[in-house]
Amino acid sequence: MSVALVGAGPGDPELVTVRGLARVRAADVLVYDRLVAAELVDEAPAAALRIARDDLSQAEVNRTLIDHGRRSFVVRLKGGDPFVFGRGGEEALALAAAGVPFELVPGVSSIAAVPESVLIPVTHRGVSQAVTAFAAHDVEQLDVAALARVPGTLVAFMGGARAERLAQRLIEHGKPASTPTAVISRGTTVDEEVVVAPLGSLVAATATPALVVIGDVVAVRAALQRAGQRGAPRSREMPRAASITAPETALRRFARTRRSFGPATPTAPIGSERRSKIGAATPPSPSSASSRSTA
Repeated sequence: MSVALVGAGPGDPELVTVRGLARVRAADVLVYDRLVAAELVDEAPAAALRIARDDLSQAEVNRTLIDHGRRSFVVRLKGGDPFVFGRGGEEALALAAAGVPFELVPGVSSIAAVPESVLIPVTHRGVSQAVTAFAAHDVEQLDVAALARVPGTLVAFMGGARAERLAQRLIEHGKPASTPTAVISRGTTVDEEVVVAPLGSLVAATATPALVVIGDVVAVRAALQRAGQRGAPRSREMPRAASITAPETALRRFARTRRSFGPATPTAPIGSERRSKIGAATPPSPSSASSRSTA
């Protein structure tokens, strides 16, 4: 059989790809991360074995994928994209070494989707022509001197809880304290929150997961708000009347259960359909491994 390493997107279950959703609906075994939306986990067949990754070490995850992948179709469902701070490379290497066929299904990465959801473009002509992404869970080990000099936008993953220390170190190495920044918690979900401040006033996120965006592109957000753009989630500094509220967004999102995701994928022959919380029902895939892409 085989394993599909699938990106679930940044949080909103509707941001999963058509291919990713089809693989989840065809899974015999689903191994999923804590940050994956419950609505996506529910898309797996009722008979599928569901395994939460939280209580497993990376070595145990690798072994689980290999053992089940030798006799079943396994979907490894990850937040964002498997290859962007998702350990997808490690799992793919383990599967390749064990001789287990696999495929990679890219996901919408938080690097651009989360800032975009609050009206922040990570690149903008005349403002930023480059993006540098880094993991900031261990701020003391970062090469902050290099980060302070790099042009363009900085995007810190896993750095919300350490945002104040990150700002302090960047300023110590020459980053202007006036640099616009944003801390975005629970991006793209109905609980999304954004706090915008100069780098010198940056505060830690109150909720996780959180992404930190540092650079002049953050100022574009205010310009878009002034221009009357609608649909931005509420933030601490933005009046509630200026945006669609979270409850309204939720009602609109999950009322669209009949929306079509397009034609069936090659792995989905005509067959019985079931109702979906996310999109139009997708017929189940065959159990034959030959119908799925392999590495």
